[in-house]
Amino acid sequence: MQRTAARVPLIVAIAHLAGCRVAGSEHLQGHWRGVRAEGVSPDAASAANAFAAGMDLSVKGDTLAITTPRERQSGRYRVIFESPTKLVITTEKDATPETFTFVDSRTLKWAVSDGKAIVFVKE
Repeated sequence: MQRTAARVPLIVAIAHLAGCRVAGSEHLQGHWRGVRAEGVSPDAASAANAFAAGMDLSVKGDTLAITTPRERQSGRYRVIFESPTKLVITTEKDATPETFTFVDSRTLKWAVSDGKAIVFVKE
């Protein structure tokens, strides 16, 4: 009986932690502002940087909202792979994997095509 009583707080703590886990990726949570494009040709750099600077990512739970200079889209996403420095997701609208690399706790790069990325800072 004492062994069972001793386990109850542990079981309650584990159940509480499992129930409080944020859906989606904790690394990606919050508001991210685009700052620049990387990997684009010099003749496209100005336009690519302007487009990147007009982007925002807002993430809450497993919901991702992307705002570009032209439109806003939102939907749910699913984590395919996550490590301390890399996150791969798919969205409910598109099964194409999207890769995010965390440079540090306040900077991420979204790989938009081979060798090209949009850099975001956390606000």
